[in-house]
Amino acid sequence: MISASVLWIPFTLLAAAGQTARNAMQRELTAALGTVGATHVRFLFGFPFALLFLAGVLAATGLPLPEPGLTFWPWVLVGAGAQILATALMLATMNDRSFVVTIAYIKTEAVQAALFGLVFLGDQVTPGMSVAILVATLGVVAMSLKGRGAAEGGYRPVLLGLVSGAMFALSATGYRGAILSLGLPNFVLAATFTLTVRSEEHTSELQSRGLIS
Repeated sequence: MISASVLWIPFTLLAAAGQTARNAMQRELTAALGTVGATHVRFLFGFPFALLFLAGVLAATGLPLPEPGLTFWPWVLVGAGAQILATALMLATMNDRSFVVTIAYIKTEAVQAALFGLVFLGDQVTPGMSVAILVATLGVVAMSLKGRGAAEGGYRPVLLGLVSGAMFALSATGYRGAILSLGLPNFVLAATFTLTVRSEEHTSELQSRGLIS
């Protein structure tokens, strides 16, 4: 039986592949829907899948639906707001730079997430973790900025990409804070419930703006 402590490896590889494919496809929507429209699509269409996955986790574990406390909501609101802003900035950066170059700036997220986690959640960063984060970030940046196009377009896309990475890092910190505030022994249920609440909040926001019925 596979230990839960090593599940992060296949999950990370799967998530990275899915995220890259999603970002590339979402970029194509920007031309037709605009930056704001393409940003909304990402969250709106993800909500039904989040509900299905939550139902599956509840059925598989036999656990009741979590009852979040007051501290859960500020964390999840920060995570959702930061993620929406990060996605919009990412798509705006892709309009100025290539997809590969844009990812180089956004992937400074790992360093910033470690910093936010330390400041807001007290997460400890060991020397080994620091080296791993730096090596991974430098590797992505080196591969992405190789060749033409890395220095074109001025400072605007660079700034947008770095701020987007910061917002993604803040989003991850917000979601982690929300998950930890639930105090559940089952981390899968805690993460799935938080994801579903995030998606529901964004859908409600679109309804309040009259963008969907």
